[in-house]
Amino acid sequence: MPPNPSPAYARYVLGVMFALTALNVMDRQVLSALVEPVKAEFGLSDLQMGMLLGSAFGFAHVVAMIPAGRLADRWSRRSVLGGGLFLWSALTSLTGLCQAVWHLFLARVGVAVGETVGSGPAQSLLADYFPIARRGTALSIHASGGTVGAMIGAALGAALGEVVGWRWTFVFFGVPGLLLAGLLVATVREPVRGAVDGMATTEPAPPFTEVLRRLLARPTFRHLLVAGSLNCLANYSLLAWAAAAMMRGHGLSLAEAGSRVGFYVILVSALGVVAAGLIADRLGRRDLRWYLWWPSIASAGSFPFLAALFVLPDPDVAFLVAIPGAFLNTMWVGTFNATVQLIASPTMRATSSALFLMITSGLVGQGLGPPIVGFLSDRLAPTYGPDALRYALAVALAASVWAALHGVLAARTLERDRFKVEGR
Repeated sequence: MPPNPSPAYARYVLGVMFALTALNVMDRQVLSALVEPVKAEFGLSDLQMGMLLGSAFGFAHVVAMIPAGRLADRWSRRSVLGGGLFLWSALTSLTGLCQAVWHLFLARVGVAVGETVGSGPAQSLLADYFPIARRGTALSIHASGGTVGAMIGAALGAALGEVVGWRWTFVFFGVPGLLLAGLLVATVREPVRGAVDGMATTEPAPPFTEVLRRLLARPTFRHLLVAGSLNCLANYSLLAWAAAAMMRGHGLSLAEAGSRVGFYVILVSALGVVAAGLIADRLGRRDLRWYLWWPSIASAGSFPFLAALFVLPDPDVAFLVAIPGAFLNTMWVGTFNATVQLIASPTMRATSSALFLMITSGLVGQGLGPPIVGFLSDRLAPTYGPDALRYALAVALAASVWAALHGVLAARTLERDRFKVEGR
C-alpha cells in the first residue's frame, strides 16, 4: 500500500480497530455481568470467582502477550489480528458449554491468549496510520472501544442472562467477533512501518532482550509501568465487581445492576477516554508532557467520586455522584498508550506495547485486581455482610491516586526519551 494512506482509509481502519477492541473487552466483561448466576451454579466463593474473573485471564494474558507482540513486529499485523480475533470469539461461544469449573478456567485462558492481539499489534498498526499530532486522539478512540465493549458486556450480558441464561449469553457474544475477523482480513491493509513519521524502515525487529534493555533504560517507561499498573488495578477491580457489589449492597436485580453500571460508569468512561485524547493532542502541540500531566490529574480526581459509588447508602444518589469519577478515571488509557508508541522505534512498537500491557493490564490489573477485591470481601464479610464487597472496592480504587504521582514523574523525562527515538 502507499507509504501514507489516505485520511479516509485511516479512519476506516480506526473504526475496525475500535470494533475489535469493543469485542475484546465485551467478551471478557460478560463474565463479570454474570457473576451471581455462575457463582451460584458452581458453588464458588468470592475469592474463587475473583480468580476466574482475573487470574485465569490475566496470567494467561501475561504469558501470551509478548509472543503476540513479537509476532506482530516480525509478520503481518493484519493476519495476527484476524487470527487472534477468530480464536477468542470461538472460545467465548464455547464457554456456554462448560460443565465444570476447570472447563471455565480453560476457556478463560484460551480467550486471554486470543485477546492479546487487541493491544500491542493493534496499537502498532494504528501508529503507522496516524502521525504523532493525531495519534493521541486515534489511540484514545481505539481505547474507548474497550469501555464501550465493557458497557455492552455489562448491560447486554446481564439482560440476556436473565432472559436466556448465562450459557446462551456466552454463545451469542462470540458470534460478532467471528464475522469481524473475516472483514478485517479482507479489507485492512498492512502499512509501511514508520512511514507516517518519516522513519520508514524494512529493518527486522531487534531481539526482545534489546527491546527490553532500551525501554527499561528510559525513566519515562519505568514510571509509566507503575502508573499504568496502579490505574489498571483500580479499573479492572471496578469492571469485575461493580455490578455484583450493587446487587448485594442495594438489592438490585441482575439486569438493573448491569444496565446502571453500563450507563453511569462504563459509557461515561468511554466519553472520558476520547475527550482525553482530544485534550492531550491539543495541549501536546505546545508541550508533549501534557500527554501525561492531564491523565494524572484525572486519575487523582476520579477517586472521591467513584469511592462514593460504593459508600453512599442510596444507590440512585451514588450513581449520579459517580458520573464525574467515571468520566475521569480512564483518561490515562489512550494517552499512556500513545506515549509508549512515542518512545519506541517503529520496529519495536508492538513488542513495547505488549510489554507495557502485559505488566499493567495482564499481570497487575486483571491478574491481581479482582482476586484482591475478592479476598478483601471474604475477610470483611463477617463484619459488614452484603456491604463487604462495596467497601473492598472502595479500598482498591485508591490505587488511582498513587498512579497519578508516577504519571507526573514520567512526564519529567518524556522529551529526553523521545529524542532518543529520533536519534537526537
